Amino acid sequence: MLLRSIRFRLTCLYALTLAVILTASGYGLNAYLSRNQLGHVDERLLLIAADVSTFSSILHENLTASTPCERLEAYLRQRNWGEYVQILNERGSIACSSSNLLDFSLPLSKTALQHAERGIPHFETLEKLDHHPIRLLTYPIEPGNRNSTMVQIGYSLASIDHEIADLRLTFFLLGPAVLLITSLGAWLLAGKALKPVARVTRAVRRINAENLSERLPVANNQDEISELTATFNQMLDDLENAFRRIKQFSGDASHELRTPLTILRGETEVALRWAKEPEEFRKALASNMEEISRMGRIIEDLLTLAKSESGDLPLIPTEFSFSDLIQELYLQGRALAEPKQIGVNLQLQVAEEIMLRGDELRLRQMFLNLLGNAIKYTPSGGRIDIAVTMDRGFAILSITDTGVGIPAEHLPHIFDRFYRIDEARNREDGGTGLGLSIVKWIVDVHHGRIEVRSTPGKGSTFTVILPLAGPEAVKK
Repeated sequence: MLLRSIRFRLTCLYALTLAVILTASGYGLNAYLSRNQLGHVDERLLLIAADVSTFSSILHENLTASTPCERLEAYLRQRNWGEYVQILNERGSIACSSSNLLDFSLPLSKTALQHAERGIPHFETLEKLDHHPIRLLTYPIEPGNRNSTMVQIGYSLASIDHEIADLRLTFFLLGPAVLLITSLGAWLLAGKALKPVARVTRAVRRINAENLSERLPVANNQDEISELTATFNQMLDDLENAFRRIKQFSGDASHELRTPLTILRGETEVALRWAKEPEEFRKALASNMEEISRMGRIIEDLLTLAKSESGDLPLIPTEFSFSDLIQELYLQGRALAEPKQIGVNLQLQVAEEIMLRGDELRLRQMFLNLLGNAIKYTPSGGRIDIAVTMDRGFAILSITDTGVGIPAEHLPHIFDRFYRIDEARNREDGGTGLGLSIVKWIVDVHHGRIEVRSTPGKGSTFTVILPLAGPEAVKK
């Protein structure tokens, strides 16, 4: 587990990166120092070669067989130069050399000779001439000297090699120590950086289906960990809502289906035990069919709400005539209210046709639910008024009845599932207790709102306000 941990991998990555940086820095510093030192050596060799060339030009008039090298040696000692010095004649033979060239001589390469003939100084490094590399300058003497044509100055690179070797040794000795110390620091820093992750992990492990309401503490750092924690909390919100919907669906279904199933069972047992005539069986079957239909409506409404909450029941928005829809609903309302002799009136308080973008099928379902409730809870001989207006890009529909009304304490809960003001009366009317929940969902997905005013004994008014541009425009 340690080898697969993010902390270990971060430390290894940091150590590897640092090792690459140290190695590259070592090579770069070594190359820079070598080039820099070699540049200083070349400058010194040029200065010495120019002086020796001038000295050699002065000597050619008084040149004897024995004195030139002695005078050259004295000149070099006077200048305190320890470089290798060699003077070549016009044939390329050694005319004179410094005393430190007793064991070997400086070679003249073909390239150096070609450069000298064109009057160009030539630098080269000799690797195998002495125990250490020698930097060699072949320097052409000015024309006019018939006895010597070139000066060669050699400089031993032993001191530079020792400095570079010391630098490499320092890198080899200090590099691993620095790498170890910084890796330990990286391990500690990675542990500190990942500590909030470990805390979040422990907190997440404590959360299960029984305590989904718990949330992870979100720091105010506005960093990646805070963003991760906020994302986890959002996921927990979604999970809690999903579990709540599942529990609610299961509880609602079991609660609401229990009564019709009990009635079905009881009536079936009574029919099997006591019924003798076909008419008695027919009455029992008719009652069973009513309960079966009721269960079907409950299941259908529950599935509609469950799909709406999970997003599996998308809207199909189209642009349609809201005015035509209301007139159709008005005619249907008159037909539905006729058996109870309830008057239905339509008031179109608009000067032009209302065009609205939305899901026409769902809006029709919503208005029929509201109109059906108004008819259901309005006594015979009552009145229902349907009013339509427009205001600043919104269509406003009001359905007012002269029914029994809703007490004030019940108004905040009437859109809850299976909430009933009068349990017995609702069951007698055949309602499922889900109609207003579906109405509220349809209004919400269209980004509208619904308002209720009611006075017990006098009636209720349900007002639906919808944006003409549709839900997509409101979301933007």
